[in-house]
Amino acid sequence: MGGVMSSKLPPVGDKDLRTVLSYNLNESHIRSVYKLFTEIDVDSNGVWTVSEMYRVLKEPRLSVRAPVIDTIFFMGDSNSEGSMTFQDFLVTMSSFCALSKEEMLQFLFMIIDIDRNGTIEKEELLNFFSYIPAGADDGRGEPVFPVNNKNALDKFRGGKWRSLQFDGLAQLCELFPYIAYPAYHTQDMYRKILLGKGFWERLDYERIKYQTVVRTKRVKMPFTKKKIEVKLPGRCTMQELLEYSRRNTAVQGGKRVTSQDAGEAESTLAKERDLQIQRSPILNMIRNPRCMYYIPQEGGKNIQKQKGHRSELDVGEQDMESDGEGDMDVSPDDTGGGVITGAPNNAEHMLQIVTAMQQKQKEKMMAAIEDESSDDEEEQLALGKGGSASSDDLALSDASS
Repeated sequence: MGGVMSSKLPPVGDKDLRTVLSYNLNESHIRSVYKLFTEIDVDSNGVWTVSEMYRVLKEPRLSVRAPVIDTIFFMGDSNSEGSMTFQDFLVTMSSFCALSKEEMLQFLFMIIDIDRNGTIEKEELLNFFSYIPAGADDGRGEPVFPVNNKNALDKFRGGKWRSLQFDGLAQLCELFPYIAYPAYHTQDMYRKILLGKGFWERLDYERIKYQTVVRTKRVKMPFTKKKIEVKLPGRCTMQELLEYSRRNTAVQGGKRVTSQDAGEAESTLAKERDLQIQRSPILNMIRNPRCMYYIPQEGGKNIQKQKGHRSELDVGEQDMESDGEGDMDVSPDDTGGGVITGAPNNAEHMLQIVTAMQQKQKEKMMAAIEDESSDDEEEQLALGKGGSASSDDLALSDASS
């Protein structure tokens, strides 16, 4: 990967280091984050599971912040195995803490719009408000959100709406602030733990101050004496993010991959804008190819268009309102091009994902234990044959190990 590594910290790739440096982190900050990572990693296995994400906040599993925490973890799990390495943790959590107020709403939009068709249907919001965390009371827990969240949907626009674009979600959250509160509060809690609120508020101020220009600064590359240039994180609207994703990704085998036309911006200005979008924290935090908002960072020159690839979904044109008459019947399988499982129940979908990842990790651990046990038994049998082993046999055994 061409990563940089100190004597104690695990390797971190050059690109990922540049990402966190753009958030004003330095070598000392990275060491501080690693110290927290190892303190909470009680298993000392070098990775975090979703349990550590709750433990670091001292947050119960049945919490209104559960869908936010679960989604952060899912987005950061680059191997889709139910665990986050330090490198994943460093980039995903730093990027989450770096999100602006508007970007936090974009993040909330992503949580709810699981099929990524560019709009949020009323049914998706109802499913979101019915969220039950994976593993909570063996799946028999109560929804984490109070009933007034669902009532807000009937009050908003007189209840005569069927879907919302990003601006519609922003209006909903402005009228009913308690809908977005768990997301903002979760970020506030993680900010306090990761380097402190003051650090991230200074970054907020800097991004606002230079939001109309591309600011470049020279900083020291951690664990080296080299100086490099990094740019302040970029910003993008939700519409730009969706359109950029549509141009640059396709779906294959349930994963986001680079599309054949990736990187083919029409003009120099468009290419520069794409580079700014690539630097946005909201994209940097997504490392799991199974997340429908994931965008591969490698170029698309060598990617061949194949059967099984699907182009990006069409971006919705407008919020849809309804007077309650003449609404179209939509079958459960009709998702407007949904690519995961046909826009399933959000709670059920997240439960399946987290459970599958945890089961996969458990199977890997059990296989490793069985392999180790099998090796020990074979060695004991070899030594026990004939009562002893010759010096040549022992030397050969040492050489092979």
